[in-house]
Amino acid sequence: MDNPKAMRLGFQEGPESLYAEAFGLKDAPFRLTPDPDYLYLSDSHLSTYEKLIYGIRAGAGFILVTGEVGSGKTTVCRYLLREIEGGTDVAYVINPGLSFPELMGTILDDLGISYADHVSKKELLGVFSRYLLEKTENKRTVVLIDDAQVLPIETLEDLRLLSNLETDKEKLVQIVLVGQPELLETLALPGLRQLRQRIAIWCELIPLKQEELSEYIYLRLQRAGNQGQVRFSPSAVKEVAKIAGGLPRLTNLVCDAALLAAYVDGSRIVKVAHVRRAREEARLDRSGIGSLFRARPWVMVGFGLTIVLLIGWVYFVPFW
Repeated sequence: MDNPKAMRLGFQEGPESLYAEAFGLKDAPFRLTPDPDYLYLSDSHLSTYEKLIYGIRAGAGFILVTGEVGSGKTTVCRYLLREIEGGTDVAYVINPGLSFPELMGTILDDLGISYADHVSKKELLGVFSRYLLEKTENKRTVVLIDDAQVLPIETLEDLRLLSNLETDKEKLVQIVLVGQPELLETLALPGLRQLRQRIAIWCELIPLKQEELSEYIYLRLQRAGNQGQVRFSPSAVKEVAKIAGGLPRLTNLVCDAALLAAYVDGSRIVKVAHVRRAREEARLDRSGIGSLFRARPWVMVGFGLTIVLLIGWVYFVPFW
């Protein structure tokens, strides 16, 4: 016989739908996807966003954004794409492990620029240059490369050629490189000295501070439709800070699992015990480093099996 409560909660949509509907939320507030609607502008994130806008408006050649894994780089990129003013064309490259001709092809495709097949690097640059020169006045072009730390060194060396596309008065294209700290190590190589000297603005995303983390959790719950029906206790927030180290992605991972744990316990208050249970399920340590979680892929499988067991348990046990 079907369980009407299980059907009402939409079990087929995944574990986050369990607590979302039970807590009266319109959405799961701690998804790992980089949704700009859920961006929390900490001091660091706001500063980075403002520098990006300034650099694009000022016509800076290269802009560099770095931050640890899970610090919110892609979410800021998506927010920038949504909020950037009209009159700006953006090529957004998200899989940049390409040769320079392949990268140029991706950029041209994203901007809707046609070009012949099997053309040389020089010809691709010529197509792009003509496009930029023929654009109307006050219309900008931005190339935004996410996960830039995976760019081959040879591609980075050639990327500086784009900064040569200019008139006597301005750069014709702005290039934004967004990547993990390893990108800084790559740019420090002697062979990339010319590219490094062309970087006009450097922004670094840092982890959330303790007081920002509390605001971050509150904002995401609120945007998911929370009006006080569920909350994290102050001690639970402090525990999240210890585990996630202020990194938004790890914070989302922990908070999502903690909400599920609270739901299973029939509690509308997320407590320290729920956060610790989430830490154990995700194999995260108290310093905010998920080394075991990242180093051992099988942990993810174990985490998924645990969630399945929780769902099975809730299926037969009333919520309150």
